[in-house]
Amino acid sequence: MKKCTVVGDNIKRLRLGAEITQEELALRSGLSQGYINQIESGKRRFTQKSLEMITQALTVPMSELFKTEVHQQSRAPQEGMQEGMAVYGKKRITQKDFQALLNDLPEHIVRHYFLLMKLEVEIWKKDRA
Repeated sequence: MKKCTVVGDNIKRLRLGAEITQEELALRSGLSQGYINQIESGKRRFTQKSLEMITQALTVPMSELFKTEVHQQSRAPQEGMQEGMAVYGKKRITQKDFQALLNDLPEHIVRHYFLLMKLEVEIWKKDRA
């Protein structure tokens, strides 16, 4: 197994174990979601600085990223994500549900998603025009 794959696999395992998305890890670490994705998939090399940022975000020692033994991933985070997607696809999201979710998030994440939603609205309006 290549070093990039070992590190990428361990980042993914630790991220899923913490029940966070690549985007949330990116926000916590100050790196981009695309960069996290490329490291996890072994398509991009990492730097010492990027690994330090990731380990700080995951609150794990650097040595965790270089473990080569095979780990069984917990199914709970994946099952939870699947259940969430099933609900998202079938249930109408109410303003009350949305507000409750926003209230549980840190302010910097709310601002991030607000900006993304604002951009989506602008794109949507342009497409309709």
